[in-house]
This record gives sequence, structure tokens and C-alpha cells, in this order.
Amino acid sequence: MKRPFHKGWNVIRRITGIVMCFLCVVALLPLLQAEGAGIQSPSRSILPSTLTKITAELHSDTLAPDAVQQFAREQAIILSTEHEGNHWNQAQLDFYPLGPGTRSWLVYANVGESPVGYMIISANDQGQLQLDEYGQGEQRPYNISLLNETLERQQLDLKGLISEGGRLQLRYAPPLLAYWKVERPNDDAIYIDATNGNTLPAGVLKALDTDSQQATKRIKSIRSISVQAVVMTPENSPQVSSLSVDSMDLQPLFDPADNLLWITSKALSISGVKTLNQQWKEHKKIVFSADHQNVLYGGPLPVSGYQIWHDNGGTVQYQYVAVGGNTSVRRFVPLQTLLQGGHFYAVKP
Repeated sequence: MKRPFHKGWNVIRRITGIVMCFLCVVALLPLLQAEGAGIQSPSRSILPSTLTKITAELHSDTLAPDAVQQFAREQAIILSTEHEGNHWNQAQLDFYPLGPGTRSWLVYANVGESPVGYMIISANDQGQLQLDEYGQGEQRPYNISLLNETLERQQLDLKGLISEGGRLQLRYAPPLLAYWKVERPNDDAIYIDATNGNTLPAGVLKALDTDSQQATKRIKSIRSISVQAVVMTPENSPQVSSLSVDSMDLQPLFDPADNLLWITSKALSISGVKTLNQQWKEHKKIVFSADHQNVLYGGPLPVSGYQIWHDNGGTVQYQYVAVGGNTSVRRFVPLQTLLQGGHFYAVKP
């Protein structure tokens, strides 16, 4: 026959059990912290706090892989070599994944509440990270005020759309298309250029979504990206630590629509920033256009400057050309990205 425990003993047993559970949790905390050592705190939202409270999908709580964060920090250090006081090396970097899939990341650089610039980093099909574009100062893609202005012109309210079950997605498609996908309940999605606020053709963007999703499936896993990104650059490129940038060469801004005679002119032969400089001396204004594919570039765009990246020996390694800046964000993009998809035209008076 089992002997029943006294009531007092039962109370003691319960208290002992609770204490043991607590001690187990305390013992496990270091292991849990070690497991998450590579994860930083959630990045700052790029949307107003009122909208952030409505839905977590309006901003990113999904953090970039460690390799992407490391790569971004190294690019920021390189950009800080332009001159003292540009604060890139002191900036907090906030990361936002860009769909469809996860092969691109938007990076906002801030010192306190002051914007330093932005970067967009992508992984290519081999899993190597690359700096697709960057910008300085307050001009940034995916500005929420720009989105609200565009929606208001269509008599739409973002807050209302979200509360009714809609979704807002930040997306990026090669070669240079930054855009929002606004999903509406019981209606077609709206696609909006995140650099100028223009509404984009839905048919073209649906096809881009499909292509991007297929490309994401081809890409190596995030784990593979991490392995590749330790090197940071292709094998035939210099180590990141040996790179620095010259001061930006900026040109006056203008609107290509103010003088459309450039459309009938012959494309310029551009092979580098030296030939760009020669054309600026002759014609003052240059336009980049990808003709029937301008929707993928946000073009036609004014060519508004350049910045050279070189190694410690002074050898030019990368040439970034600035496009936009008048009615859109000024974006520094690799010259080869522009040459592969479009042409440069002189604006003659």
C-alpha cells in the first residue's frame, strides 16, 4: 500500500520542480545566445511606425546573412575613403531583403537620424556578392513618401490597403529596376518604380517576377553565398581591403524630356569615364537610354557623374557612373551594366 505524501511535502515538491525548470532555462541561455551570435537586432523600418504596427510585411524583420552584412560593411569602408567626414565608416547599416526570392538586399546607411547613403547588394548565379548600385545622402530608392504620392494620385491609401488584407513588397530586378509591388485585395497588383514613382506596366513586371523566381531557384543557397562572400570579389579581382575611391565627379542635372532631339542622334562610343569626360566637354549633357527596355532602368536618364574605384597602386578596378538625380534618385551603377543594356546620347543645343 502506497503511503500518501503530507500536503506540506506536496507544496515543497512543486516549488522544487519550478526552481529546477528555471535553473535549466538559465543553463541553456548561453547555448541559445551562441546559436544566434551571428544575428543582429532587427533593422530600422523604412515605413512610418503607424504602418509598421499594422503588418510586419511592410518592413523587414528578416535579417541579411552574415556574409551580406560583412560585404556591406567592407563596401562602406571603401566608400569612406573618398574624403574625411562622409561618415560611411561610422554608419549604422540597416538591411531589407528585396524579392522575389532573396538574392538582393537594400542597405540604408545612417548616422543617428542623418542619412549617409544606400547600397543594393545582390548575389549572382554563382553565389558571389556584388554591389549593384549605391548613392550618397538623402536621395534613396524605396522612399515611402514617394510611394504615398503615387498611390494618392490613384486615389489609393496604403494604410487602408494593408488593413483590408493588401500587401506591400520591396522588389528588385536586374539590371536596374527597383520597384514596389502593391497587392490589392480582390484587384490586380500595382507595380511602382521605387526611384521615380512611375507606375510600371503590369504585364512586363509579372514576367519579370517569374524570371526572377526561376533565377533565385538556380542560385546557390544562402550557406553557399556565405562561403563565396568570404572572398567578397571574384578570384581575379583585388582584395577589398586594397580598394579606395576617388572623389565623385558630378555634372549638372537636367531632364532628358526637355530636349528630345537626342532621340534622333547617333549613339556615342563610350568605353570608360575618359570618353565620357570628352563627350561632356563637347556636348555638356549626356543621356542614357535602353530604348524599348527603358522600363528596366527607369530611363531615359541624365548621366550625372561618375566615381572611380582603384587599388593601392592606382590601377582602375571599377567605374561607377551616376544616372538620374533630377526627377529620380541619383544612382551610381557599374558602367558595364549600362553598356550591356543601352546607349549614351549627346544632348545638342
